Amino acid sequence: MRAAVVGGGLAGISAALGLADRGLEVTLLERSPQLGGLCRSVPDPVAGRVDTGQHAYLGCCTELEALLRRLRVRPALEQDRLDLTVVDVRSAVARRLAAWPLPPPTHLLPVLARWPGLPAGSIRRVARVASSLRVAADGLDSVPARGWLRSLGQPEDLIAQLWEPFLVSACNVSLDRCSAALAGFVIRQGLLASAPAGALRVPGTDLTRWLDPPADAALAAAGVEVRRESRVTALSRAGGPGLQVEDANGRQETFELLVLAVPAPSALRLLKGLGGDRPELVAAAALPSSPIVNVHLFTDRPFLPGPVVVVPRSPLQWVFDRSALDQDPRHDSWHSAISLSAADREVGVPERELATTMWELCRTTFPAAARAKLRHVRVTREAHATFAALPGSAGARPGPRSVVPGVALAGSWTDTGWPATMEGAVLSGRRAAATLTE
Repeated sequence: MRAAVVGGGLAGISAALGLADRGLEVTLLERSPQLGGLCRSVPDPVAGRVDTGQHAYLGCCTELEALLRRLRVRPALEQDRLDLTVVDVRSAVARRLAAWPLPPPTHLLPVLARWPGLPAGSIRRVARVASSLRVAADGLDSVPARGWLRSLGQPEDLIAQLWEPFLVSACNVSLDRCSAALAGFVIRQGLLASAPAGALRVPGTDLTRWLDPPADAALAAAGVEVRRESRVTALSRAGGPGLQVEDANGRQETFELLVLAVPAPSALRLLKGLGGDRPELVAAAALPSSPIVNVHLFTDRPFLPGPVVVVPRSPLQWVFDRSALDQDPRHDSWHSAISLSAADREVGVPERELATTMWELCRTTFPAAARAKLRHVRVTREAHATFAALPGSAGARPGPRSVVPGVALAGSWTDTGWPATMEGAVLSGRRAAATLTE
């Protein structure tokens, strides 16, 4: 049987490999010149290339790690347990915190005990959240995360200092707009499951080079034909049981099976003529998106107190010392990346203004930045980086099986249980391939 996968992001790569492993003749159609979807880099006149977004994942992302092992790709940073530096802007205290290699939840005790700026009694209050997540969380999807945390006795100081840095970066919406079910999932899977589950993984810089050639090689080894710059514009019923796929160049081809690993609005548009515009897909396509903005700073010297730095209560959010992570001795400038999640305000700020604001914040937050000279700044924006993980969004996320026979859906927007993450994308592709070949 012949199968087509539309979309060459992580979901499409995962689906194509899954179908090929089941003995199908697979063609992957990707509209851009490179594979990887939003995991990509773009040219920069000074730095060469910069990533469109600072990607990171956790040790609990087992589907993603299995795919990367198959691609023979390793991250630049690969911890065995959570290890990061936290800066408290109110006291100017910076501490490097690491979890213990102990069973959960005791592995987090040194992190919570030394986290700067936490109010008294925080460990006991965090334990209430952990206890609540041991039982079924029915009805939490309709509840905002901030209200849920307050109901569990979490004061605003604790929410702002501890919960917001983790949850906003994972779900890419403010806690006032975030589904408590997704927030709870992140806490349970990423922080409470085990010490290795919360270990940080940070890919190398130049995401296109990091992912595209290895994915292309793995797909070729599996017998998948990859067609780049092939934008699918229409689907229709062929004369038999198959589906006719037409691209922007007018090329038409018939496939028995199809995976749409594209954003929900694109899937809705393509399936509309086949009667696939059912309420569940319409609802998914109507989910608002949420932006991510990255500010890349190139300085004459390092200024961060650690490779991964969290700054609660600050617009800086998370800052990554890219030059230290990649351990590239050839660089003539030190590269630091500021990752701004839920960046509804920042996405519209002019580049010069945003760069000035972020650099001044660095100079007032990190003492070593006062001695550093800023050589170059590049701002990258993904206006539609993820779907907004709003309360009630779970009901708008369909599973892999579409209402059109022979067509499956994939993408981090589908019902994976995860927020819009690389792990969710890879998992969705595997499930789509399994659905079509059951």
